[in-house]
Amino acid sequence: MASGNGVAGRIVVASMLATIAFWAYTRTLLPGVDAGDTGGFQAAVLWPQVSARQAYPLYYNLARPFVSAATPADPARALNLFSAIWGAAAVGLAVYVCAAITGSLTSGAVAGGLLAFSYTFWTQAIIAEVYTLHLALIGLCLFLLRAYAAKPTLLRLTAFFITYAVGFGNHFSMILLLVPFAVFLLQTTPEPASLVRARVVAVALAAIGIGAVQYLPNLMAVFAAYDAPAGWMNRAAAFWFDTTKQDWRDTMVLGIQASQLSDRLAMWWFDARQQFGAAGLALAAVGIVGLWRVSRPWTVLIAAALAINAAFAFTYNVGDTHVFFLPGHYMTALLAGAGIAWCMRLRSTTVRAIVATAALLYAGWRGWSTWPAVDRHNDRRAEQVIARLSLGIDEQNALFVSEMDWQLENVLLYTQRQLRPDLAWLRLGEVMTHWPFLVADNHRIGRDLVLTPQAAADVAAAYGPAFALFPDDALPIRTLEQAADAVPAGMPYVMSVLTPPRVIGFHPEELTAALRSLTGNDSAASGTAFEVFAGVAGESLQYHRASNRPFTDRVQLLDESLTVRMDSWLPSDTFRRAGFGHVLRGREHVMIIERGISLVWFGPAGVRSQPFYWAGLYAVQPRFRLPAATLQLADAGLLKRVP
Repeated sequence: MASGNGVAGRIVVASMLATIAFWAYTRTLLPGVDAGDTGGFQAAVLWPQVSARQAYPLYYNLARPFVSAATPADPARALNLFSAIWGAAAVGLAVYVCAAITGSLTSGAVAGGLLAFSYTFWTQAIIAEVYTLHLALIGLCLFLLRAYAAKPTLLRLTAFFITYAVGFGNHFSMILLLVPFAVFLLQTTPEPASLVRARVVAVALAAIGIGAVQYLPNLMAVFAAYDAPAGWMNRAAAFWFDTTKQDWRDTMVLGIQASQLSDRLAMWWFDARQQFGAAGLALAAVGIVGLWRVSRPWTVLIAAALAINAAFAFTYNVGDTHVFFLPGHYMTALLAGAGIAWCMRLRSTTVRAIVATAALLYAGWRGWSTWPAVDRHNDRRAEQVIARLSLGIDEQNALFVSEMDWQLENVLLYTQRQLRPDLAWLRLGEVMTHWPFLVADNHRIGRDLVLTPQAAADVAAAYGPAFALFPDDALPIRTLEQAADAVPAGMPYVMSVLTPPRVIGFHPEELTAALRSLTGNDSAASGTAFEVFAGVAGESLQYHRASNRPFTDRVQLLDESLTVRMDSWLPSDTFRRAGFGHVLRGREHVMIIERGISLVWFGPAGVRSQPFYWAGLYAVQPRFRLPAATLQLADAGLLKRVP
């Protein structure tokens, strides 16, 4: 690609990279509902009610008409596709901005390619999440700042102000760019004092108003709620509390202790290499020097934005820290592109051609190697877990009562709203205070009550033997040892053990029994954060890796050539939408490794089992039933004791 470029050339190259990215995202797109925030977004996008807690008005305002026009009968997939579109837009904007500020189309293509195929960004571009739109808005802000720097006019400044303010309706972390953007404006405005003139201040205030008005429905939802606090000041405070999620941000922002700093530093370095590799980071380091020689305002903006975002994510004590590094990844990709631009200034035409070709091939290779690990086009685990739990239940025969992990509860919410409107479902917390009356009313009309394990445990703890809860025989549970016993002798298998969630845990003897079934001897786990066992059923272990840090290993089991990737950082990572690790067979994604125990085995002629999960999010769960025919509340006298 030529080093010089015009608007038309930038648009062509940006469109090419955006198209390639969109194609990759649609081929690896999650087909349906997912656990966690993704399931919450998918359940809420077409739902008429809003709340202060639902604090992403721009995301919903853009997504709702798209989903309604695309596939309203399948909002989960449509919302996943919405992320892919904005992911491609973010890539295209990165290409354009990098090419414009460096004067090199090659640098733009490299920046876009590295961003498009970076691990975390790709995982967010194929599920319903706010982060691809967030990066697209950052790219649009950079695009508008570049236009303003080329020709400082009030109209261009206004466009930037409005875009930046509206961006807060998608994610509050836009605030982290305030200082870098302000410094850039001061450096590129011919008369910096003009930025505080009445007209400019009025435009800025108007932009803030436009950004704030997005939250009006959320505010009105608080004021109109039947349980709203008395007084408008208290209601406004309640709105702010929920919208900013102050209850948990207070303990997470700057929530890292001094003793954790070395571990967080190692996590940050792993995360950076996971996205771009050592070569990509080296290019970014060169890019800082090269860009400084071309444009100091852009160097200050990009480097400051990268540093501030990294510092925030570094000290943000949350279970998915990796997604908060994403704006920094955007800046790193731009710097890597600037590094190529600096190399393209070498005198030798041959050397320039070699460097450009190598950089573009490297970006392509990053995509090729990352693809199988992020590919989720066959992943329906979340909906399968809920489908199993709700099997055979409808509003005619039973009421489903849950107390479960919030990530799966969002899937249940989506299921009830979109897939199973015939499913009568309540959260236990909503009915615990009048539980006996609820049971009596349902039994009076011949409906059983079916409970999740935690709901059953909570009812038993609160009411003792007053309610006869029975394991639901219609939903048999296969234990870990039984799953290991089911692996045919002589067949290859892989079993991973990752530190289970604290609320679940598991008994070490369960793992010991499973290993005995697989190996015929008393193999033992080491207790490290990551551990993988692999071999042929009925024979001694052929592969065992225990580590407290991520790794990638290649394993040969008979004719099976496998890759085991641990792509997370424990114990800091408590949830990862793309899984904590992966087992690949060639380029086939055979198992997403989750916290707890994950097991897969391989049969002849390319056959493989479905992954089995234990002591984790996707583990099979039993059900408990309160049959309508077994309980006599009146005889127990319990109704008299509950107001």
